[in-house]
Amino acid sequence: MTRELLAGPRAALHRLEDSVLCLLMTSLILLAFGQIALRNLFGISFLWTEPLIRHLVLWCSFLGALIASRMDKHIRINAVQLLLRGRWKLVAELAASLISASVCGLLTWAACHFLEDEKAYGGQGVFDLPTWILLLVFPLTFGFMTLRYLGRSARCVAWLTGLARRQTP
Repeated sequence: MTRELLAGPRAALHRLEDSVLCLLMTSLILLAFGQIALRNLFGISFLWTEPLIRHLVLWCSFLGALIASRMDKHIRINAVQLLLRGRWKLVAELAASLISASVCGLLTWAACHFLEDEKAYGGQGVFDLPTWILLLVFPLTFGFMTLRYLGRSARCVAWLTGLARRQTP
């Protein structure tokens, strides 16, 4: 029942993730192509494009990782899970999800501290934006990944206890 209630907001969040990544990736490609064309054809370039492209690569990478974790297409070592069947496979999946949530939670905590330091001591970035704003991608993506893995862990517990029927996570 809870899964059905969350289906609409979850789908909207997924569309938002996909749309933002698509927008950022398109901007990245157009800026990089434009920078190369301007430099090679006219011998000019804008000072702000290189740092902006670097930040766009960072944002695209982290949003791509967030989407990969949503689709369960992230890099993982799952040799044990391939050998297990039935209930034991669910136990291994639960353990992997809890470990992933713990690591992502720790990275969220570290990213928040990094952002606090950057806010206190950092300088200005592209278009005179404070650098901490450009680095918000770290705690945001790690925080969402933490929530995603905690949700996956909760589903594994529900499947193991028989409170829910197994569906694709």
